[in-house]
Amino acid sequence: MPRIEVENLTVKYGGRRILDSVNAVFDSGVHVILGRNGAGKTTLLRAMAGLVEFTGNIRIDGRSIKNLGRRELSRIVAYCWQNPFYGFIEVSVRDEIEAILKTLRVPGDRYITSALVPGHLMDRDPTTLSGGEARRVSLASILVADQPVWLLDEPFTNLDRDGIEALLKIVEHGRRKGKTIVISLHEVFYAHLLNPDTYTVINGGKTVGGGSWGSITNEVLINSGLLTLGDVCASLYNR
Repeated sequence: MPRIEVENLTVKYGGRRILDSVNAVFDSGVHVILGRNGAGKTTLLRAMAGLVEFTGNIRIDGRSIKNLGRRELSRIVAYCWQNPFYGFIEVSVRDEIEAILKTLRVPGDRYITSALVPGHLMDRDPTTLSGGEARRVSLASILVADQPVWLLDEPFTNLDRDGIEALLKIVEHGRRKGKTIVISLHEVFYAHLLNPDTYTVINGGKTVGGGSWGSITNEVLINSGLLTLGDVCASLYNR
């Protein structure tokens, strides 16, 4: 099963360090990367997808992604954008979903599409969808290719209850298939719903905590500017 090794990863934009000597290992299973907005979560996922320049190394099953071509890496790694509208290029949802299968020449996993995208959306123009609808279509149009590694950037944003349940179902589907699934989040509530195998906390571009999900403490969350599950529950109770 796919193993991702991140070693001394540093990313700079305009002379500013967005990530600073990050080290992490992700094996088959579900892993969450927690951090406040601007902590470096998206940059870490984009680096693992080969979308930003970096120093250090990222290996998948022992192979440096720097030595992989764009198409080869796309067959291994699925990266789901934080902005669901970013990657839409086709005139219909159906065409959007088929596009990646044609490009990568893979049969794909049709269960992912059926679980995420309601049938009545298939003939819609993707640019006319609501935020939640676009999120579901964006996830389906990338994950349908059935890559062994899934990188999901804030995937719960704009989803309603049905969308959240569909996404949780898809993540469990991927877990059962032995995929390595890395999900960035700034809301701990969703991490609890996912019941991940491990967590990593990023703050100021550095890893400041991590381990098995059962070992996470409120202290590391609070010190990184994150709400604890107790904070969320208290906020809802006091409304």
